[in-house]
Amino acid sequence: MPDESLLSAITTAAQRGVAVELFVSEKGEQLMVSHAQCSYYRFLLEAGVRIFRYPYPFVLHAKHFSVDDHTAVIGSSNMDIRSFNLDFEVSMMCTGGSFVAELREVEDAYRSVCRELTLTEWKKRPLTQRWLDNVMRLTSAVQ
Repeated sequence: MPDESLLSAITTAAQRGVAVELFVSEKGEQLMVSHAQCSYYRFLLEAGVRIFRYPYPFVLHAKHFSVDDHTAVIGSSNMDIRSFNLDFEVSMMCTGGSFVAELREVEDAYRSVCRELTLTEWKKRPLTQRWLDNVMRLTSAVQ
């Protein structure tokens, strides 16, 4: 789960017209964490972030992002405050066109099997599902 500064950075970039794509598992490994994560989707979609869902029963556990054609970040860190400050996770910034091109090929492969989530679809979720996501978000600090 992103903290406020990361969430702001992602949504602000999307609102400025930067192509921001997020790849997530259709169904997460941990029920509570998965629901808490989903509680952010509407806000992200409304900001213009494109969300792609990796098909169940597979779990996408990739931890990387490409910035442009020459810069990418890869590592063990999740995009949450726990990984950044508590779990001693690491990330490495990589530069070089050939490395980023290969990473982009991996992203293209993910995109080819994923289904894009739309804001219209997300808004149609049952009230019970939205309630569960939001309750799990409230408990995310202790998960």
